[in-house]
Amino acid sequence: MSEPLVSIVVLCHNYGRFLPAAMKSALAQDYPNLELIVIDDGSTDDSREVASRYEDRARVLSQPNQGLARTCNRGAAEAAGEYFVFLSADDVLEPAYVSELMQALARTPEASFAYCAARLFGAESGIAPARPFSAFSLVRGRNYINGSALTRRGDYLAVGGYPEDLGEGAFDDWDFWLTMVERGHRGTYVSKPLLRWRRHERGSKNPASRGTAEGETARVRARHAALLQGASTAPYALDRAVGLADRLFRISRSRRLLAACEGLSWRWFRRATGRRGG
Repeated sequence: MSEPLVSIVVLCHNYGRFLPAAMKSALAQDYPNLELIVIDDGSTDDSREVASRYEDRARVLSQPNQGLARTCNRGAAEAAGEYFVFLSADDVLEPAYVSELMQALARTPEASFAYCAARLFGAESGIAPARPFSAFSLVRGRNYINGSALTRRGDYLAVGGYPEDLGEGAFDDWDFWLTMVERGHRGTYVSKPLLRWRRHERGSKNPASRGTAEGETARVRARHAALLQGASTAPYALDRAVGLADRLFRISRSRRLLAACEGLSWRWFRRATGRRGG
């Protein structure tokens, strides 16, 4: 039986100077069944010209500038894969990115998405904070799932994709993952830093960098008030137990322990909030 088709959707807006590295990393994947798509979101630099160099190995689409959420949603709609990955044109995938995350989903068939740690490069270095999947921490805290998570396309489309009514960079990724949880979809974590996440010297669209994190956090929580209330009624001992399991995993690096911790946390969460699915 052939491996499921995975679509890598490269998102580009004025990142022509970085696009070759992103495309080369997508083409270098060791997973055997891939589709590559590049979407140029109204770039005013040479992004379209650079993307055209890959038209023999990828579908290249252009559109007037629509912003990240709408571009992501178009990418998912255009993709043919059962699963897909969004890749920002300024980021890079390690060669085993897709294969490692697909293996994680194979080990956790009830999961809808898999994500990994990210290694920072460019203006910053180090590893971006991430942790094993816990809906409790996702609801009560903030987002720790990167936007390049390998996701089951049907589930993404069924929940409506990224919210298009929030401002650019207004924690729309966190809002999306909370919607996935609301609909009964869980994730699973790969501890290896298989995504290289470029950090830039000048500015960021992240609300935390703009000094608007408090207001944006309150808005996302208001949009998911019922979910937050359900999680808040669960004993904090459950969160502490998930945190302990996380620390044990980091020490032991056992995949079985990781799977057990994530699975137990998800069952606790569903029971505490009265939700089904996944």
